Amino acid sequence: MEYRQEKIFCNGNFKLITELNEFRMSLWVNGFGLENAITGEQIIPVISYFNLDHIEEVDEEILKIKFRIYPDGSQYYVVKVHPFSKSFTYEGRMYSTDHFHKTITGEDLE
Repeated sequence: MEYRQEKIFCNGNFKLITELNEFRMSLWVNGFGLENAITGEQIIPVISYFNLDHIEEVDEEILKIKFRIYPDGSQYYVVKVHPFSKSFTYEGRMYSTDHFHKTITGEDLE
C-alpha cells in the first residue's frame, strides 16, 4: 500500500502531498501538506493529524481545502490557500501559510 501520494495543482506549480497514517486501530487519517513543485519550497508542512476531506482548484491561483483535525475529527475547517503568495483565508481573514497550524489550532506546530 502506498501511503504517500502527490498531486499537481495550479498549472503544475504546486504539489499536494498526502500521507495516510493509522491514527488509531483502523482509523486512517489522510494528512496533507503543500509545496512548490518547481523549487520544492514548503508552503504548508505535512500535518499527519489534519485529515484532508476535499480539495478543489477555485481558479489557477486558489485552492479550497476542507479538512478535519484528529483525535476529535467532528469539526470541519475550510480554507482558501493562495500558494503563489504563501497565504490563506480562514473565517474571512487572510494569514501567512507560515502560521497555518497556529492559526487553525492556536498552538505552534511541534
